[in-house]
Amino acid sequence: MTKEKQEINFEYQMQKLEEIINKLENNELSLNDALEQYKNGVQIIKNCNSIIDEAEKKVAEFSKELENE
Repeated sequence: MTKEKQEINFEYQMQKLEEIINKLENNELSLNDALEQYKNGVQIIKNCNSIIDEAEKKVAEFSKELENE
């Protein structure tokens, strides 16, 4: 995944997570819908964590390259 796609994907997923949080906090959902949205939120968090992990690895690689110069 390119950096631009990761950034768009990350930002989009964070926006979707915020929407889920708002729905859950405002009691806009039935219990079943709330559980489904919670499940979706957990998956979004996992996806975002993966993107962050990849970014951290790249930063570490860049730092090593700078040290070797």
